[in-house]
Amino acid sequence: MFGTMIADIPALSEEGKKRYRGCYCGLCRRIGRRCGTLSRCCLTYDMVFLTLTLNALYEPEETAEQGPCPIHPLTKRHSWHSEITDYAADLNVLLARLNALDDWADERLPWKWAEAKLLERAAAEAAERNPRQWAVIRESMAELKDIEQRREPGPDPGANAFGRLLGEVFVLRADRWERDLRALGQNLGRFIYLLDAVTDRKRDERRGLYNPVSAMVREGATAEELRDILLDLMGDATAAWEKLPLLRDAEIQRSILYAGVWKQMPVMEGKHI
Repeated sequence: MFGTMIADIPALSEEGKKRYRGCYCGLCRRIGRRCGTLSRCCLTYDMVFLTLTLNALYEPEETAEQGPCPIHPLTKRHSWHSEITDYAADLNVLLARLNALDDWADERLPWKWAEAKLLERAAAEAAERNPRQWAVIRESMAELKDIEQRREPGPDPGANAFGRLLGEVFVLRADRWERDLRALGQNLGRFIYLLDAVTDRKRDERRGLYNPVSAMVREGATAEELRDILLDLMGDATAAWEKLPLLRDAEIQRSILYAGVWKQMPVMEGKHI
């Protein structure tokens, strides 16, 4: 359910590409230093977007680095990080472990169990550092599991639960921006949940797994109708984002919201999907 918020990299300026890659590498490095080197395997682009958004809003001091990494041991990679990056690193590990546990419960994939065990200690430490977020994440994931077990016929309950989860993730602290950030996260969460359901529907049905849009398709929902719902959800998300006074790295964030996310959508042609 994660990995949707990716930039349209070819369309970025050279400076934008450097900042985006630097943010990704910086998040990867901070995950390693805070949560262990092996935890870096769980990095998602959604948390890169979180870093860019909160970093632009709060404008903390940044630290730049240049050096090799386990994936690129022979070349020096530019990266930058801030206190926001550390927050995103914690949330990345928390969400990655829960996602791995969910996949293990659904499909009994042994590598997902191994990933969850690998992240167990780091996730526990991240939860201690972020108790408010962790409480809502835990409650929302339990609600999503209950919805899945009931095989809820429509996507709204699950989308709202995942929206509540991501809304809390976007709230760094209780301040003047709390309401707008929560609205942004909630709307993005609803969009990501539905897009994930549309993307995975056929695979889920082949495996006998719950999918929140299957009932809609059986009742005649068309590809055009599903696209329209996704457009409306992302419209709500971009409207919430536009309310925030974000100047730093705005080019990259717009690339993600207005172009990159749509590259993750499966081809939906004709009346049926």
